[in-house]
Formats: sequence, C-alpha cells, structure tokens
Amino acid sequence: MVSFLHLIQQWIPLWVVYWVGLINSFLVILFVLGAVIYFLLNLFLSRPPSVINLDKMPVLRPVPIPTRNRSFVMRIFVWIYDVRRWELAANWQYELSPGTTIILPKGFRFDGASIPRFLWAFLNPVGLLLIPGLIHDYGYRHRQLWVLTPDGKEAVPYMAGEKKTRWDWLFWRVGKQVNGTVVINLLAFLAVYLGGYTAW
Repeated sequence: MVSFLHLIQQWIPLWVVYWVGLINSFLVILFVLGAVIYFLLNLFLSRPPSVINLDKMPVLRPVPIPTRNRSFVMRIFVWIYDVRRWELAANWQYELSPGTTIILPKGFRFDGASIPRFLWAFLNPVGLLLIPGLIHDYGYRHRQLWVLTPDGKEAVPYMAGEKKTRWDWLFWRVGKQVNGTVVINLLAFLAVYLGGYTAW
C-alpha cells in the first residue's frame, strides 16, 4: 500500500512542503508572540475608564446599500466590496478634553473605521473603533472639526488646516479615551497612519 506521504512527495516537490512547514511554524510563533505582547501591554499599561456611555453615543441611521435594479454580477461585487455607511441622525457632541467639546452635524455620512474587510474579524469598523473612526473621518473629509464655545451657544472651527498626522494622533487619543484597548488602538492607528494617504 502506498503511504500518504509517498503520494505527497510524488505530486508536490519537497521544497514546497519544506517552505509551507516553515511558514506555518513562523505564523504560529508570531501568533504566540503577539498574544504574549498583548497580555503584557494590557497588564502593565494603565487603561483609563471609558468616557462614553449609552447616553453619549451618536444616534446613527444605516444608509441602504444599493443592490436593487443591478445586474447579478454588480450585486455580487457590491456584496463583496461595499461597506455599510452610517448617517448621523442628530447633531452629536463629544468632550475631547475638559473645556473642549466638539460637535458633528446631523447628516454626516461615514463608514466607521476604514478597515479592509479581511481584517474585520480583528478590527471591526463599527465595534470598538466606531467613535474614533467617526471623528477621524469627519476631520479627514472637512480638514477641521467644530468646537463649542464655552457658553455652548456657538460652534467655531477646531484643528482647521492641520496635517494628516495630527488627525491620526487624534484617532489614537480618542480610541484610548473610549475603549482603552491598547493593542487594538495601536493596530488601528498604524493602519490609518500608514494607509490613510488614499483617503487624505
């Protein structure tokens, strides 16, 4: 009887088996190292309590994904590549720091944190990164935010004309304030810092 290993050696060159095994070993080691680093970061770095609760969450309305009256191929394309967009159903306020309350206007549309679909299992665009993504998307698109004056009666421009890196650091800061998850925020920050140039 021919062994399974003998069949593999007949059909697959030995160097392919070697490299597949090497890559798998590397991935396992990388995963274990990542888990250890994640554990240590969460153990030793302080996590501030979240500054947001249910009453302070934005009121969002899902925007329909356009599939009606499209060809079968286009519907498949939309299903694979389109992402759900969200619209602010009411003006939304968020306190960046004591005395600095920003306001985002009703009607603003965004897609959550702009994360490639294959990474959604790790970085959900409307999960922990919803609030930082909302503020970051508005800043990227309009190159400013609106901040309420101390009397709360007027909104004036805030961070107008700032460079891309300042918006990316704001994304990091808001992520720390809202969810306090160091590794997720670090990965998301690196993604927008390195890959955000297409949206900027």
